[in-house]
Amino acid sequence: MEAANHYGNMRFAMFTVFTAIVGALIAFPFSSEHQTLLQNCGSRYLYSLVSIIFSVLFGLSQYRISQLVIFYQEAAFESDSLKKPDGHGCWKNIANLTMLSPYIFSALFWLLFAVGIVKNG
Repeated sequence: MEAANHYGNMRFAMFTVFTAIVGALIAFPFSSEHQTLLQNCGSRYLYSLVSIIFSVLFGLSQYRISQLVIFYQEAAFESDSLKKPDGHGCWKNIANLTMLSPYIFSALFWLLFAVGIVKNG
């Protein structure tokens, strides 16, 4: 249980770091003094690519942490120290999707920014 708790805490700590970095990444191209920097396609594509890679890497680490939490939960259920709640299989997948969705939406945002659907000025 301590291992599952550790990974659960690490999940939220990493999400806090991700949120701060994404906030800065989003603020940069939309601030008035930096809008002209990303007006040409090359720099916008590069900025978007780096941001997508960042989102994917954090998303993969979040997925790994989620799998570890699920692994330790399943181990606790199999050892009979905890009773498995009804609908556990469904809810663990919903929780996993919920935890991954900010990373997916971030990558999608940067893809839309790269192709010019989301504009910075």
